Amino acid sequence: MNLLNKISIWFIAIVLLVTPLSMYISYTNIKKRLDNVEIERLRSVNNYVAAQLKRGETPEKTSQGLPISIKPYAGSGIIPTNPEIIHTCLDNNGVSKNECKIQINSFVTAANKTYKISSYSYITSTEQIMKGMLSALILKVLLITAIVFITARILSRYILKPFHHAIDNIHQFNIQKREPLQLLPTSTNEFKKLNEFLRLMTDKAIEDYTSVKEFSENASHEVQTPLAIIQSKIELLAETEINGKQAALLTDIQNSIDKLSRINRSLILLTKLNNHEFLTEEKLKFCKVEKEVIQAYSDHLALKNITLNRHCEKDVFVKIHPALAEILLNNLLSNAIRHNLKNGKIEIKLTSKFFQISNTGLPPDIPTQELFKRFKKSNQSTESIGLGLSIVQQICDVNTFPVHYDFADGWHSITVYFDNRKSQFFRSTSTQPNPVAEIGAIQPTFNFAE
Repeated sequence: MNLLNKISIWFIAIVLLVTPLSMYISYTNIKKRLDNVEIERLRSVNNYVAAQLKRGETPEKTSQGLPISIKPYAGSGIIPTNPEIIHTCLDNNGVSKNECKIQINSFVTAANKTYKISSYSYITSTEQIMKGMLSALILKVLLITAIVFITARILSRYILKPFHHAIDNIHQFNIQKREPLQLLPTSTNEFKKLNEFLRLMTDKAIEDYTSVKEFSENASHEVQTPLAIIQSKIELLAETEINGKQAALLTDIQNSIDKLSRINRSLILLTKLNNHEFLTEEKLKFCKVEKEVIQAYSDHLALKNITLNRHCEKDVFVKIHPALAEILLNNLLSNAIRHNLKNGKIEIKLTSKFFQISNTGLPPDIPTQELFKRFKKSNQSTESIGLGLSIVQQICDVNTFPVHYDFADGWHSITVYFDNRKSQFFRSTSTQPNPVAEIGAIQPTFNFAE
């Protein structure tokens, strides 16, 4: 629920809470005033008639438009000094239920005789007053509700326009363009503070992004240059006369240089992924890229005599940058080969909803989900630099693809879900692949089920 609706509902709730209370107070005051006014009027009529009796005049049967009854007092004992007030709302003698009768009985002594003077009148009953006020209340609440919702939306176009403009600009803000955030001027103090904070925040983000990007690019260039020089020197040294011990040392140095170069390239790629430099709105034919990557690794599969089975749907399109798709599949397949057993197996499944690669291998010595962290790796391979699955995780995060790692019955399985909303369903229903029979002695077997 947006802010405008919350404020409107809150205001209407206050009206609904206060209005019945104010209506009850108004009803009580109105009823009391009506009764008191009529009682005072009847008293004055009785007093007027009593004065006529004391002067020996014959009073009229009616006075001030009200019926008057004058009878000799038949009671015994002390004559009441205060008038009697009788208030009845009974449906008798043809009196309507919509009216209540107020009767005032006064007692006066004139010419040694005591008289009872009675006058009465009809006023609107309590129920009728309440019904009238309830009708007015319902109309008032409906009118207030309609006016609040209509005027709130009209005013929001002007009062909340800077806020909505700021939200839209934040959604469209792209740090890679390095353009400052453009916001509408406003006279509202709160929106002024918000705009100032957003400008400072985005300007600082652009500045930090520029610094990090320049640093990573400079660091990459500066690191690769001495690595290339060292490698060329090692190659020149290897061409000279060296003994076996020196050759082993040069091999170790070369392996370390290669590893350092891979780490540098991987860290640069992670930085670019964090900076969202691979955004795309087009869908890629994922099954085609996956087939090309497998063909590129055919020699690696043959070296370890790994049997590969592939079960893929036709025309699988996924919204992902082509470079990221190739890096993702390269990392997953090279990981499955590197951590596989001699004469092991790899099973690949591809549908429009998920991609799964499974391989045989030794059990991991740490929880499988921790292997997605940077420089985390199991102990079965010392060749890994510990960044392959971290890159996989980052690519999936950039494209909002949930990724899950399972190990069961000697099989490592990594599943990438293309539909974030259905990942839980597929995760709960997916099962580990059954070991497949080896086909071929040296060359890997490709089962293209398209």
